[in-house]
Amino acid sequence: MKKIHIVISILLFVLGALCYIFFEALHTQVLQDELANKFLCGFISRFGLSILFVWLLYLFGGRDFLFFNKRFFLSLAWSLPCFMVALVNFPYSGFITGAVGFIRADLIGLYILYVFGISLMEELVFRGVLLVLIKDIFKYHKHAPILIVAVSALIFSLFHLTNLFRGGGIGDVLLQCLYTFLIGAMLSTLMLKLNNIWLCVLIHGIFNFGGMLVQEGIVSGNNWDVVFWVLTIVSGVLCAGHVIYSLLKLDKNYVSNS
Repeated sequence: MKKIHIVISILLFVLGALCYIFFEALHTQVLQDELANKFLCGFISRFGLSILFVWLLYLFGGRDFLFFNKRFFLSLAWSLPCFMVALVNFPYSGFITGAVGFIRADLIGLYILYVFGISLMEELVFRGVLLVLIKDIFKYHKHAPILIVAVSALIFSLFHLTNLFRGGGIGDVLLQCLYTFLIGAMLSTLMLKLNNIWLCVLIHGIFNFGGMLVQEGIVSGNNWDVVFWVLTIVSGVLCAGHVIYSLLKLDKNYVSNS
């Protein structure tokens, strides 16, 4: 590694650490409104760390993940079932029936920054830097694509066990680990297929936007009604078939070329 790369890495690490400590760990009061302050500080802390992970991804050989290629619209078409899973996570029926309603619509802009900040950092880590390292570990294995997706999704799922230390209930956290494994497998397959981190960030962000509305106090009510579960199951099954078929095809091509 060149000296200039080391210097840049150290500077970005310091920047990311300071952003996290100042805006997240110390709960710095920037805005008077507590929820608005949480959203703003959460975004700044994650954005600061994301700059570091973009750089690390570039250094570790994942620079192609950071650029859109000429086949972008074909990539977008392939990812439509993944977008469908993300979009149905919004409580449409709850708003229509009145079971769900806004209580802090004034914070929707900061909320969008907050949820996409979470998605940006997590994707750069788990479908970016980590995926590059896992690919390097399994690159000579006969069934590398399947192992890469399984291991990366498992690590992503287990990472959410940290929510137990933030006051999350055991049942809720275990359920979160289950669906984050499935989301992680979907996004990891997308990365192997399309090599584009920004599509992962967008899909993850849309999923978080709908799924965290009640949790983060933007709306109140029951967002998990019958219609929600029907849409979730239907879109999930269709997407799972699409992803599994694509992964098996990637695996078959990999075995043939080995």
